[in-house]
Amino acid sequence: MFNSFRIVFFVCLMKQAFSQKIDTNKTVLMDVVDIWHIVKNKNYKADTSKAAVGVPLLTILPGFGYSQLTGFTILVDGNISFYTHTKTNISVIKITPEYTQNKQFTPILTSSIWSKNNRYNFVSDWRFYHYSLKDFGLGGFTSENIFNNYTYNSLRFHQLLSRSITSDLLLGIGYNFDKHFKVENIDSHLLTNADDYGVSRSTVSSGIVLNALYDSRRNENSPIASGWYGNFSFVKNMKVLKSSTNYNTIYADFRHYISFPRNSKNILAFWNLNWLTFGGKSPYFDLPSTLWDTYDNAGRTFIQGRFRGRNMLYFEMEYRFNILKNELLGGALFVNTQSFTEPVTYKFSKLLTGYGGSLRIKVNKKSNVYFVVSYGAGSGGTKGFFFNLGEVF
Repeated sequence: MFNSFRIVFFVCLMKQAFSQKIDTNKTVLMDVVDIWHIVKNKNYKADTSKAAVGVPLLTILPGFGYSQLTGFTILVDGNISFYTHTKTNISVIKITPEYTQNKQFTPILTSSIWSKNNRYNFVSDWRFYHYSLKDFGLGGFTSENIFNNYTYNSLRFHQLLSRSITSDLLLGIGYNFDKHFKVENIDSHLLTNADDYGVSRSTVSSGIVLNALYDSRRNENSPIASGWYGNFSFVKNMKVLKSSTNYNTIYADFRHYISFPRNSKNILAFWNLNWLTFGGKSPYFDLPSTLWDTYDNAGRTFIQGRFRGRNMLYFEMEYRFNILKNELLGGALFVNTQSFTEPVTYKFSKLLTGYGGSLRIKVNKKSNVYFVVSYGAGSGGTKGFFFNLGEVF
């Protein structure tokens, strides 16, 4: 989504700051809060203190913008980061309420809370959608000119509790609940292969989660070099738990970060997501789909829901670098590819690629939160802007 208000705000703020001859070669770390104070008071000295245990680090970015899917949008990105104890991964709560011209309303809360010495990790994903979207059907060969417009409401309640068994390795159990209701096709004269699969007016996915997690990133807002992340979830959706159908889901998410060149602060990041359904028929809108991963990032350069299938494979590589030595401003280059199984053959048969670049502005140096503006292009001539509070992965 193109968020013009934030871009104009940051450009104006940077222009004013640099007009006061900030020394960008200093190694004292800077963020947007420092720049704001410098603009107001040229004698201001940057805060060099570290994050304190138990003290919340709050980052809030209001904004408005426009996209093809939503129309004009008003939203707030909120990030609350804190340490529960020394030598413990940072805990993060993200809150994102959004309201659009097309009357879409999407309050979202996700969190990952770590206890002392990373012994326990408590993960939540709660959200409500009053939503409308374009659906193009199943597989990688769908046409961008043939789609249906759907409206629906949905509720999500995902909870997971994991306990460490060795350093950075945790095993967990949880519960996932997803309900779509008041589903309506407001362009029913258009035909896609979604009609063959079946789209119901109301569905529920309800299941027990078994999870294995390995996380040495230390800070999910901006993972460290040499960090690893591996999350493997098996979800058993069952009618006995009021699920519409019995079916299984595997969600396997792997990430790795290395310094490149070695010992530099530049990061080469790798991401692989494998999202599979089997052992039954998933409700249509719970199938793997572009930009419908946990943080709505897998498949940037395409609109949300552009591709969908029973199974999804996704790979992305990104190179992150600092433009200024004080880390106020950075950049990134990325390339990604995704593939979905076809509705008849159940085989992966097409690679859908995207590529682009990002501008990274540090908005909170204590929690290491960046505001990331990405522009990308991809298969079929798709292109667009994408925004994140925190690194994309």
